[in-house]
Amino acid sequence: MSNAIQTSLSGLIASSVRANAAASNIVNSQVTSSLKGSASLRGPFQTGYTPIQVQQTTTRLGGTHANVVPVSPSSLAIYDPRSPLANEQGAVGIPNVSLPAEIAELRKASHAYQANAKALKTLDDTFKTLLKI
Repeated sequence: MSNAIQTSLSGLIASSVRANAAASNIVNSQVTSSLKGSASLRGPFQTGYTPIQVQQTTTRLGGTHANVVPVSPSSLAIYDPRSPLANEQGAVGIPNVSLPAEIAELRKASHAYQANAKALKTLDDTFKTLLKI
């Protein structure tokens, strides 16, 4: 039974990491920066937000572990000649974030969290029933 608890708890933690990563990507999706490799004519090089993704692996005892890693490539070029960060061609960098994909990640994390919470509740009920016998 302790393996089941460990598995559900690690699932709750992994779901929280996934939700936090997606929320961070969504909030910072419009942060502009100078493009790497070219200094802006109108100002110094400025790095923007580096999006993150979660890689989940199974543990030896049956749980899961979530690692946060940077997305590569971290930024995409868009045309914004009015930006003080624009290069000679009028391009700036924005984070390589897909809003629909991040919203789907949030939903998956929410469903996984709910499932693991229900599994823990079921385990708790089972323990209570066993202790009454």
